[in-house]
Parts: sequence; structure tokens; C-alpha cells
Amino acid sequence: MNTTLFSHIQLMNPVLESRYLKLEESRNRLIGELEGLDEELLNRPAATGKWSINQIVAHLIQVEQLTNSYIQRKVQEEELESASLAHTLRSLLLRVALHSGMKFKAPAAVAKVPAHASLNSLRIQWDAARYQLEDTLTELPRPLLDKCVFRHPYAGMLTITQTLAFLQDHFDHHARQISRLRQQWLN
Repeated sequence: MNTTLFSHIQLMNPVLESRYLKLEESRNRLIGELEGLDEELLNRPAATGKWSINQIVAHLIQVEQLTNSYIQRKVQEEELESASLAHTLRSLLLRVALHSGMKFKAPAAVAKVPAHASLNSLRIQWDAARYQLEDTLTELPRPLLDKCVFRHPYAGMLTITQTLAFLQDHFDHHARQISRLRQQWLN
């Protein structure tokens, strides 16, 4: 029996890990619900100028990629802003807004989605984005947990836990939208 310990293996902070695993569970459930649906259906826009299911998925991937890229750049800075009550309040307002059912115009950086995409290619992109996010969260030093590491376009600076809450709320917001589209197309 080999009892060698690997000192180079780094574990993710348990709080971040539970939030990450919830994101993964949500994503896997959504992909599972979409698998087997006709690609034409997945690429059919709800109305002129509205996104299809696959375009919404592409948007979710873009948001995660850009969020992770921002975090990776931000944690390289020497001085990071500490979270304050104002950050917490803005994060809470963002959460309320995303749960409200209101519609929002996507920021330009994450609004350009492909006209057509296959679910399989989107899954591959999403897998890669999630692996990168997992690495970022695993490598995040503990002292940065209460520092602001991501700038949301409307809510401003957020801590890593607030950022993960945003990613989950943003996902849930669009998962409800996808569910309505699926029901519309399948009925």
C-alpha cells in the first residue's frame, strides 16, 4: 500500500467549494434537461431579436469566462479593497434583482452570442470555463476571501463569495428563462 502524501495538492476552501459544487450541480442538471432536444429547437429564438436556448447558454458561458478572467487579473494586484457594508448591500440588491423576474439588457461584453451553436460544442466550452474557475477558486489565498475581487457592471466590487452568489443567481435567472422556452417549444 502506497502511503505517500502529496504536499502539492491544494484543496479548495470549503465555503467556496460548496458554492462551486452547487453551480456545477445546476449546470449538469440544465445540460441533462437539454440533451436529446433537437438542435433546431435549441437554436430557435423565442421572437425576433430574442435569444434562443443555445444563445442563453452561450451567454452564461461568456459571463463565467469573463468573471473568472477578471478575478485572475485582480488577485495579482498588491492592494485589494476590503469588503464593506456597502459592498454587501449592493450584492444583496443584485441578488434581489436577479430573483425578481425582471428583464435586463446584457452588458455589451457578454451580449454578443453566436446565431447558431451545437449543445455539444457549448458543453465543451462550459467544461473548460468551469475547470478554469475551479482552478482559480482552489488557488485563491485565504486572506483574499474578504477582499473585493470582481467588478459587476451594476453592483460594483464583490468578494469571491458574493461573486459566486452572483454567478448562481445569474444562472438561475436564465435557467427560468430556458425553462419557459422549453415549455413553449414542447407544448
